[in-house]
Amino acid sequence: MNLAVNGSPHIHQGRGTVVELLEELKAVPAMTAIMINGEVVRRSRWEAVRLAEGDEVELIVAAAGG
Repeated sequence: MNLAVNGSPHIHQGRGTVVELLEELKAVPAMTAIMINGEVVRRSRWEAVRLAEGDEVELIVAAAGG
């Protein structure tokens, strides 16, 4: 399915769960916040939320630093 992830085209190969997308992108779930089409998706709903063709996904990844 065709998505936009952080403004760039991305072809998702999974069944459309947020968890699968994170695995595909090699993102660390504990360090990631997600918005789909402008709405924050709580971590407790990541398994239940299904992505759809054309969704715009924003991943906000916390980074350690100083």
